[in-house]
Amino acid sequence: MAQLSSYDWPGNVRELRNVIERAMLLTENDVLETTDLRLIGAPQDAPTVLQESGMVLPEGGIDLEALVRNLVAQALQRTHGNKTRAAALLRMTRDQIRYRVEKYHFEAGAVNGTPEAGGPAKA
Repeated sequence: MAQLSSYDWPGNVRELRNVIERAMLLTENDVLETTDLRLIGAPQDAPTVLQESGMVLPEGGIDLEALVRNLVAQALQRTHGNKTRAAALLRMTRDQIRYRVEKYHFEAGAVNGTPEAGGPAKA
């Protein structure tokens, strides 16, 4: 409760709902623990994510759009097309993942995360 109360909540109730939903989807416990609550934008998140990922920007730069597309595809594959769970893996909202599914023309229920051959995704 202290962690929830001390957070600024720039996204208001919608952000609180997303944090709780993500924590419930990703926890393996019956009760949420402090470690289950990863507050986006909270100061403790940034160093942890960078340290855990081991990612370093290459000297020549990177195609960020291709990286995002690839991560969305991997999340959809890992969750067998479940957009809510894929969004939780990427610390996004379901609306954000749906936007990217449409943007990258992924099939709505894509398990393999590859683009649909015929055109835009179905909503």
